[in-house]
Amino acid sequence: MSGAQLTVLFATRNGQQVLPRTLDAYRRATSPAVPWKLVVVDNGSTDATADILRSFKQHLPLELMEQPEAGKNRALNTGVDAVEGKFVGVTDDDARPTASFLTAWEQFLGKREEYELFGGRIEPLFELPPPKWLLKHRALFAMMFAERDLPEGPIAPDEIYGPNMALRTTVFDRGFRFSEIFGPNGNDPSYPMGSEVEFCRRVARSGVLSWFAREPQVEHIVRPRQYTEAAWVGRAYRCGRGRARLMWEEGRTMTPPRVTWVDRLSMLSPVRYQRIRGRSAYHLARGFKDECKWRGLRRQNYPALTEPAP
Repeated sequence: MSGAQLTVLFATRNGQQVLPRTLDAYRRATSPAVPWKLVVVDNGSTDATADILRSFKQHLPLELMEQPEAGKNRALNTGVDAVEGKFVGVTDDDARPTASFLTAWEQFLGKREEYELFGGRIEPLFELPPPKWLLKHRALFAMMFAERDLPEGPIAPDEIYGPNMALRTTVFDRGFRFSEIFGPNGNDPSYPMGSEVEFCRRVARSGVLSWFAREPQVEHIVRPRQYTEAAWVGRAYRCGRGRARLMWEEGRTMTPPRVTWVDRLSMLSPVRYQRIRGRSAYHLARGFKDECKWRGLRRQNYPALTEPAP
């Protein structure tokens, strides 16, 4: 036990391209007035990730853990065992903290104590300038790059995005963990998206309140492959699967996403944005349909989710 009062937790798998920048940003960030620790779980990396992590141990209060079985949420759940203190920030290996990130979250150790779930600001950080068509449609940044900037105050739990979320450790103390049904894993590249939404909604059903904090901010590294047409289509399909999976897990029904004739015609458009919009609508609906179709077969492979009593 390190006596830390504040913990930051993230998982990484083959993160050698982003880890040096992310860890260096933590090294340069203003240290909080209370002891803190950074818990990083290596999720079966086969690149230089382990060496990079060890090289930063002399610069950061870093605790390294391993979860060889692929699965981001499985790795995060492994890391929960090392969490200390009353407050934990949960983030990603490609989310660089700004200088005030730690001190900004530290403030919530003693304020807004009636809230247990928190979201913070997320700004895309492009490795290369994005194409002009994308800059014309800034509203898409939230969907594709997890951009998040809301007014300070209460929010719905599903308005919290994964690269910058936080919670009081009382949530973990009551037995809540991340669902290993959702999120990136090495066995299913078309995994159902929405793990943070599922987690926050499930926790909120126990009576927990959510707050958006504007001062804690990360810069979410965006690589050029993330704004290719293939990336948009793949994300739409995973999102469709995630919507259907969340529907089934919460025991509710919803209208399947529709593909209009405009969407179908747009798929043939020479204008890239129109074509991507049409293809995304099509694959969103396809992902939703496929997840519903496979639900009976797939459900037996996953443990049932439980909701601990508040």
